[in-house]
Amino acid sequence: MAQILVIDEDQSTGVLLKNALSEQGYVVHIAATASEGLAASLEHTPSLILLSNTLPDQPGMDVFTILRSRARTIHIPVMFLASRGDAKQQNAILQAGADDFITKPFDIDILSLRIRNMIKHTERDGLQHPQTGLPTGRLLQERVRNLADEYGWYKIDFEIDGFANFREVYGFMTGQEVLNYAAGLLSSMVQAHGTADDFIGHRADAEFMVITRLEKGDALRDALQKEFDEGVLSFYNYMEREQGYIDIADSSGGHTHAPLMHAKIKTQQGEAE
Repeated sequence: MAQILVIDEDQSTGVLLKNALSEQGYVVHIAATASEGLAASLEHTPSLILLSNTLPDQPGMDVFTILRSRARTIHIPVMFLASRGDAKQQNAILQAGADDFITKPFDIDILSLRIRNMIKHTERDGLQHPQTGLPTGRLLQERVRNLADEYGWYKIDFEIDGFANFREVYGFMTGQEVLNYAAGLLSSMVQAHGTADDFIGHRADAEFMVITRLEKGDALRDALQKEFDEGVLSFYNYMEREQGYIDIADSSGGHTHAPLMHAKIKTQQGEAE
C-alpha cells in the first residue's frame, strides 16, 4: 500500500488530501512544518511527497534540496503545491529537479490522477519496489557501486529466512503484511540506531539492504536481529509459536516441519577513512 507524505501548513489542504487520498487506498501522513516533514520522510519512506512551496520554518525549496541530498529520500518523487502567486517560480522549481508543480486551488480528481500516474511511473521504471516503496533495481545497484569510492561504511544484507514457506501457508496478502512489517522495522531501527543519511533498499521479495556508517553498524545489526525475530512471531498462531514450526505440504503428499521466520543477516564493512 503506497504511502504519501503531505508537507503543508494549511490545515484545510491537509484534511482535504488525507480524506480524498485515503479513500483511494493510500496511507497519508501530514506534516505542518519543514522539520516535521523531513522527520516523517525518514520515518515512513513515502512513495511520493506533496510539498508546499511556503512553510512556516523553512522554504519549500530548501526542504526539497535536503530530500534530494539524503540517500533514503533521493528517489522519492516530489510534487510542489504552490499558490497562484508562486506560479512564477514554476520553471525554477522544475529545473531544480522537482517532479511536478501544482497550483492551488487544485482539482482533487486531477491531482489524484497525477499522483497515481507518478507512482506507477516510478514502479514501471523499477526505482521503487511495488510492495514497500523502497528503492530497488537501478537505484540500489548505483548505491552499492558508489561504495567503492567511499570509506567507513557498513552494509547489512537482511533476508527473511522462511518467508517462502510462511507465504505458502498463509497466502500472498499475509505475506505482503510481513514485507511491510519488515520495511517499517528497518526504517524505525535505522531511525533509532543509524543516521539520517543511511540507505534502505528492497532488493527482491524478502531481501533488503541497509547501508550505514561503520561506527553504527554493529548496534544496528543486533537491533534488527532481535526486534525482527521477536516481532515476526505475532504473524503466527499460539500453537505454532509454542512448537517453533509450521506444517507445510511436501512433494509426497504428506507434511513436513518448516522453521518459523527469522532474520538472516550478512554484513560487509568498508575501511575507515
